[in-house]
Amino acid sequence: MKEKPIAKFKPSFKRLYLVVMAWAISAFLLFVIADVAVRGVENMNFSGALITILVAITGMAVLAVALVAPLVAYYKVSVYKDRIGGHSFWGFYREQKWSETENVRPFNYLFGLKTAILQSRSNNIWIPMFLADMNRFRTLVTELASPDSALAEYLTQNEQQEIET
Repeated sequence: MKEKPIAKFKPSFKRLYLVVMAWAISAFLLFVIADVAVRGVENMNFSGALITILVAITGMAVLAVALVAPLVAYYKVSVYKDRIGGHSFWGFYREQKWSETENVRPFNYLFGLKTAILQSRSNNIWIPMFLADMNRFRTLVTELASPDSALAEYLTQNEQQEIET
């Protein structure tokens, strides 16, 4: 039987949802501005346009929940005594021993969703830096991994940057 993880961490639904909605609303507003520029202000039906905008934003909110909820449920990060488990870029579950991690590279999704890419000789694991319980994750990793491990160093540096900003 496979060993159970000490803890599993999910990405923050709230953070992911807010970033997705910010991008969706920004794109929609650009579309509305382009439509006004093409039609001209004098040809607009303002009450109809307002209703369309409200319905579209409500639809985007519902669609964002439908897209974000499965992502949060699927992309969990597992922490074991001797290793960490997460997903690759393609969504496949991978595990790395603490000592296998050679480098941690930051990556910024959608300008708001920071990710750490744990690189080893055999695979890469993408760890969201917007986990729902980031403080517990950081504490657990620093306790289990050696102090000179690449991930522990990255999390310590990342914590300092969060405090300074």
